[in-house]
Amino acid sequence: MADAESTWAQPGVHVADLEDLRDAAHDRAVLSEARVVLARRLGVPPGEALQHLIWLARDLDMELIEAASLLVKDENGGPVGAVAAGRGAPTAEEATAERQAVLSEAEDILRRVTAEDTAGDAEILAALPDDPVARAVLDGALDSCAHLVPVRQPDGALVDLLFADLNDVARDMFGRGREELTGWRLLQTDPGAVLSGLFDDYVRVLADGTTLERSSFPYTTAQRGLSRSSRMSVRCVPVPTGLCVTWRYHYREDRAARRLERVERLALIGFGEWDLATGETDWTPQMRANYGLGPDEVPPMPHDLPKVVADDDLPLVEEAVQTMFSRREPVEAEHRVIGEDGRPRHLWVFAEPVLADSGLPVSINIVSQDITRRRGVERALAETRRQMLKQREQTAQERRVAVTLRRAILPDEDEIEQLPGLGTAIRSLAAESTARIGGDWFATRVLGDGAAMFAIGDAAGHGLPAAAAMARTRNGLLGLMCTGERSGRLVGWLNDLVSSMDPPATGTAVVARFDPRGRVLDWTCAGHPPPILIRAGEAVPLELVRDPMLGAMPGWEYTTVTTRLSRGDMLFLYTDGLVERRDADLDERIERLTGILRDCATQPEMLLDDVLARMEHDRAADDTTLFALHVE
Repeated sequence: MADAESTWAQPGVHVADLEDLRDAAHDRAVLSEARVVLARRLGVPPGEALQHLIWLARDLDMELIEAASLLVKDENGGPVGAVAAGRGAPTAEEATAERQAVLSEAEDILRRVTAEDTAGDAEILAALPDDPVARAVLDGALDSCAHLVPVRQPDGALVDLLFADLNDVARDMFGRGREELTGWRLLQTDPGAVLSGLFDDYVRVLADGTTLERSSFPYTTAQRGLSRSSRMSVRCVPVPTGLCVTWRYHYREDRAARRLERVERLALIGFGEWDLATGETDWTPQMRANYGLGPDEVPPMPHDLPKVVADDDLPLVEEAVQTMFSRREPVEAEHRVIGEDGRPRHLWVFAEPVLADSGLPVSINIVSQDITRRRGVERALAETRRQMLKQREQTAQERRVAVTLRRAILPDEDEIEQLPGLGTAIRSLAAESTARIGGDWFATRVLGDGAAMFAIGDAAGHGLPAAAAMARTRNGLLGLMCTGERSGRLVGWLNDLVSSMDPPATGTAVVARFDPRGRVLDWTCAGHPPPILIRAGEAVPLELVRDPMLGAMPGWEYTTVTTRLSRGDMLFLYTDGLVERRDADLDERIERLTGILRDCATQPEMLLDDVLARMEHDRAADDTTLFALHVE
């Protein structure tokens, strides 16, 4: 038997705390699942999908978790036509393979030329006569310049070229200048001369005395396991003692070209130019890719452009072309190109005519951007928005049904039957937000032996599932009360009933039987906040046995606690909606409620009014049910 004056002070985590943790974990899980669902529908990464979900929630004037719940509930929603335009990233494997191929070939050359006997190189330089022509070329060159002399075998065959001198600004691709290169052979320091064919060109210059000029060609060389690449321009002229080679590396131009290529690839932007005078076209690789053209295909001229667009977009493109030529103004338009796979590619095109002094167009500049992915995401978002609106309407209907069901199941406060030996007062307040309407319930019954039974409980969750679980739990208990069994046995049966519900449900409850002849209260608590006893100006939570909530552990044997009451005692029961707040500790809230009850009126109706006025509970967050019983 438990003493009425004992307090509920056992340490541990309250069921309401566990509910908070479960709700928070549930929200995180729903948000994560919604992000994955939306990413699948839109064909975008999960991070981008989360941003779209936030925008959808704002657009529909909904809480983020509510919008996420709608997406998760829509089980039939799948991919809705989003198209992700290809944006192939360069692979590290390809770049590595290319570098390894260059290094391998360069190392083969280095091994071969290193095997050559270089003991006579110093003698070649020592015997080299003065060459005013070579000196004049070195002094007059603004770019890197080197004086190279031939190295021949005894039979006269040319095997290499020797750096006789370099100008002050000369630098090779590894930053080496006059001091590092003078006296060294060309192929030992720069095997790329063989790879690029430059060495063969130098041999021809020596042989026939012609001048060599090669402008802006790709060049790659290697040294000591490192490779370097750039475009370069070379000019080679014969001098009496050998050759003078002038070169320039186009590092800055290469960097600008790489940046432009990256911009084109990342933004799917292509550039093109039509020369109306010559009929020539110059399109970048991305421009060709946007229109589905291969490297060897000839881009269409302006008057042929309508032939490559989708039929439905022909009038728009024809009008844009006509505007450029007749009004000589820039135009912009969106049109589609049908790919080889039959799927449309959406392009946004900007074009402008370039006018001569006469005012006539001589060329046309054109820029296109592949916006297929953007249009696909927009279509998918529009379809998702439509599905969410439909789901929201369905959810709203479920909430209306939940409200109606709650009103139908729970009797009005003035319809509650009078319990023998007790004065009763009840407040059952539905959440102001229909989305938060939950499963609060109460029940009373007068037994045939003159005893009274009463109960208060809360089915977990919100909305129609919680309302349905509430109805089945309450009605099941009312039927079980007719057996007259002790409260512990009744709650055990009720636990088995809740455990077998489909869909599964859980909940909390306090079930009590009051015998007015001895003022004996037998009661059982299934995970619910403890009743509070008010006696002689003092208020204390009743000591309880921590039995599990309903539906958590089937077959559990619940404990019946017996408490003797006295005339004038007040018993206060409540649901967690009264004391639960996300920004406050539950124990502190129950302690505050207990302090308020010490100072409240002694009449049940007035007591409930005082508690509601002073507890400042959140009506929007959850249902709230209060039950006050006065022992007569």
